[in-house]
Amino acid sequence: MPLPEWPFLDALQAGALMALFASFGTDAYSHRNRLMGWLAVTCLLVGLRHGVLAIGVQSGLSPDLVEHSQSLLVALGFIALSFVISALFPRRAPRLFPAWVALAMVPSFFRNLVPLAPGSLDTWLHHVANATYVVGCGFTVYLTTRARKDGDLMGERLFLGILGVTFPVVVEVVSLSIFDTRIPLSGFSLVILAMAIGSTRQWLTERDLEARIGQTEREAAAWRSLVPGTSFSTGRASPAMEGLFGAAWPDRVKALPEGPLAGSDGHSYRIWSLVLPHSERPEWLGWYERLEEPRPGPHGFLSGWTIGLGMDHAAESARLQTLLRSWGAEVQLWGTVPPREGPFPSVLLWAREPSILAVWREDDLARRRPRWIQIGGPITRGPHARLEPGASEEVLQRTLEGLLSGR
Repeated sequence: MPLPEWPFLDALQAGALMALFASFGTDAYSHRNRLMGWLAVTCLLVGLRHGVLAIGVQSGLSPDLVEHSQSLLVALGFIALSFVISALFPRRAPRLFPAWVALAMVPSFFRNLVPLAPGSLDTWLHHVANATYVVGCGFTVYLTTRARKDGDLMGERLFLGILGVTFPVVVEVVSLSIFDTRIPLSGFSLVILAMAIGSTRQWLTERDLEARIGQTEREAAAWRSLVPGTSFSTGRASPAMEGLFGAAWPDRVKALPEGPLAGSDGHSYRIWSLVLPHSERPEWLGWYERLEEPRPGPHGFLSGWTIGLGMDHAAESARLQTLLRSWGAEVQLWGTVPPREGPFPSVLLWAREPSILAVWREDDLARRRPRWIQIGGPITRGPHARLEPGASEEVLQRTLEGLLSGR
């Protein structure tokens, strides 16, 4: 058989197939994937075949040695490709399809391994091997068509690709069998097919992972709705938890994962939580339930909160201090001028009109929308509550509860 007249094409195909062999082989080894493993072997064998053809022209090797070597390699590559087709369509390809292809390649093995004198036997064995390639390509197109009709996503995405890549194979076989001229294009077909299979597998993997993530998130939301209390996760913001246990609620849950924790509404809450396993950072999941009995004595609904108090009249200031401390608050006396530096209290009771707070970091208080109560003074709009001087204990308690609960 004549050697190809375009060694550059063979060298180009050999390089591309070797690159795909390295990529797919690494993927197959790391993920223990049978499909990618057989695809890597196919690229290796066909790449070696084109390498032999390219070297044979340049090195002056025996044409018969080059011909039989490349023919043996392409036969082994076609058998490996049959394993790829079986792995692509496991429910449609016959289980013994690779064995059938190997059996059909026996004439090619006999022709290439047993020395035969040039003549009709060698020619007919070569024609039988070439016919095996054509029949195998036709059967592959048939399997892909069936998979496409059955709604198989792999078949739908690979149908046009497999249909297109079989054409160069048929052209090479026909030109070699009828015109005794080899057109080395089958390697390009395998390159296109291998890339199509790899990209389709990646697409299907990502699609499956996205579907699983969506299903997991829906199931998680459903389970959260079934727990007897309000669920939480320390890795996510929770306005309900912040309003009830303060901005540092994740630290309080981590410090006391089984509760009880004191809430801002005057009640204790039982915390049910556990650490999320296999997470990069420790994250607690759980829910909380309100205990029936309110906290007695000094552990009132302001326990854990810092209250800033700035009043003109000493008697009213003393009365408010007594009430706030009886509800469990830590009281800071501000006097009549707010400080410019922190730390600042969580709640402020201020016997001034809001404009005086411009002294505090250029109205930073209003910009951050803190919790604060104006005692007396003009009625103005703003992120605060307003009470008349001498407000009763019940009125002050309801106002503080409303602010701390976010109502």
